[in-house]
Amino acid sequence: MDDATLRRRLWEGFASLQTLLGGSSRHGSVIERPGLVASIVPSAPDSPALNAAVAIEPDAAPAALRDLADGYARAGVRRWAIWVDGGARHVTAELRRSGLIVASASPGMGAEIGALRLDLSLADPEPKGDLRTVGRVNDLAYGNVDARLERTLTTLDEGVLRAYRADLNGAPAAVALALHHGPDCGVSFVATLPQARRRGLATQVMRAVVADAQRHRLTTITLQATEQGERLYAQLGLHRLGNMELWEHRR
Repeated sequence: MDDATLRRRLWEGFASLQTLLGGSSRHGSVIERPGLVASIVPSAPDSPALNAAVAIEPDAAPAALRDLADGYARAGVRRWAIWVDGGARHVTAELRRSGLIVASASPGMGAEIGALRLDLSLADPEPKGDLRTVGRVNDLAYGNVDARLERTLTTLDEGVLRAYRADLNGAPAAVALALHHGPDCGVSFVATLPQARRRGLATQVMRAVVADAQRHRLTTITLQATEQGERLYAQLGLHRLGNMELWEHRR
C-alpha cells in the first residue's frame, strides 16, 4: 500500500476522533467545513488539544480561520489550534502570518497490519479497558491536574471508541484508544504512567489494539506518535508518514 493512502486514512481517522470529542463533550459542538472539522470543548477552555481543528485538506485551514475564531470566542475558549500537515509549507506560512504559532510537531505513522512485527498470540483475547480509565491514565501521565481528558472521554459512547489497558501490580498503568473507521484502526491517547515505563506495557497495549483490529478484519493502523513513542512504533513495524503540526491561537 502506498503512503498517500495511509496518510489519507491517518488524517480522516484523526478528524473523526476530533468530531467525537466535540460532539459528545458537555456543551460541546463541531464546526464542519469542506476539508476541515473542529471540536469545541468549552469545559476545557485552555486545552488546544481538545479545542482543535483537523485540516484533512491543508488548504482548508487558512480559509476557516475566521469561522474558527468566532466559534471558539462564542464558546469562551481561550486557546485553540489547527492540526495541519507540516509538509504544506505554503499553508503553515499563512498560518504564521495570521498570528498562530507552532505548539507541537509530531510524526504521523502507519502500516499495513499484516506487515507489523508483533506476536499476537500473546494478546488478550478480548479488549479490556474503559474510557474513564484511559482518560485518567492520560491525565496522570501528562500532568493534567484538572482531569480534562477523563472528564471529556467519559462523555463518549463506549461502543464507538475501543479502550485498552495493561496493568501493573493489579492497577491500570498503560492505556490506548482505537477508532475503527473503514478499513483503518486509528490509535490515540496512548499513555503510560511515569512509574510504569520501560516495562513493556505500551507494547502489551499495542498488541491488544492490533489483535482486536485484525479480528475485525481491518487492514491498516495509523497514529500520531510522540518523539519517545516513535521509536517503539518503528520497532513494531510502523513507519513515518510525515509531520503533524499543531498551530495554536491564544487570546
